Amino acid sequence: MDTKIIEHLTQLTDEERDILHGKQIKRGDYSFSDRFIVNSAKFLGGRELDLRPHTRFIDFPDHGHDYMEFMYLYAGQISHIIGKDTVTLERGDILFLNRHARHSIKKAGQNDIGINFIISNPFLQAIFPQVENNPVMSEFLTNNFDDSGEAEYLYFHTRDCFPIRNLMDNLIYAIVNRSQEIYAGLVSMLFTYLSYYRETLVNALRVPSPDTKLKHSVVSYLESHFPTATLTELSDMLGYTQAYLSRRIHTTFGMTFQQLLQNQRLIAAEKLLRSTSLSVGEIARTVGYENQSYFYRIFLKQHGISPHKFRKNSNTMFK
Repeated sequence: MDTKIIEHLTQLTDEERDILHGKQIKRGDYSFSDRFIVNSAKFLGGRELDLRPHTRFIDFPDHGHDYMEFMYLYAGQISHIIGKDTVTLERGDILFLNRHARHSIKKAGQNDIGINFIISNPFLQAIFPQVENNPVMSEFLTNNFDDSGEAEYLYFHTRDCFPIRNLMDNLIYAIVNRSQEIYAGLVSMLFTYLSYYRETLVNALRVPSPDTKLKHSVVSYLESHFPTATLTELSDMLGYTQAYLSRRIHTTFGMTFQQLLQNQRLIAAEKLLRSTSLSVGEIARTVGYENQSYFYRIFLKQHGISPHKFRKNSNTMFK
């Protein structure tokens, strides 16, 4: 690799000098979020793709990203903690982390040179048609794009794979020299090579995120308990306080517990109106509403028609 690029990748940064003088990671340099989600806008500045050397001399705290990141280990050894897994990269290895993954990184030394690649989601979406049939990368990228996707990583042991090592040198050279016209081709080729040399994939894991686990728990509870469901009962089942669970539900779903419960009850009422001869009052009580007038009002607000009209229209439609 070009000598100037090697010097750029290995020289001490201002942040590392501060760390060597006893300072800590400044989260505000990376994130706008209290949850320490590293923000691509902090580094890309409108670009589609960039790289930055990994910060050494300190344990890098647990964090997430709003983009897909991957690290290429140029020299030495660096260990990542992902969930319960410890993934130790050696020279030449590559680790992909989707935008739902969180991880921490053990302290790296002077000669441990990790290169973090920051790839914008629009850039990945633009090149996805070129790799959508890729048996290794396609599902990983699809999950990365999914707003409700789960945390996932791919670890490739590519130290002895010369074509991939050579390609990484070319990608680094192109990014450092701002050769934007060839970024897409090089990244697409990297994904293709990783599929071709699939024996280099030594570990891949999808880790359900806390938000995903909460979604599954709440949806499952509402589907099976909607006639009598309460936030109190659910919080007791999950071991959370009501106030905390209420905030988590609103953040995760964008709706309150009562809104989710009402939606689930109305879905059940729709099915009963279509498939049974129960009266509207009986259906209201079955799905959890003792007050028929209240049930009538929320059904009308949701559908724009009364329960009786909904049943009549459904019967006409399926005759």
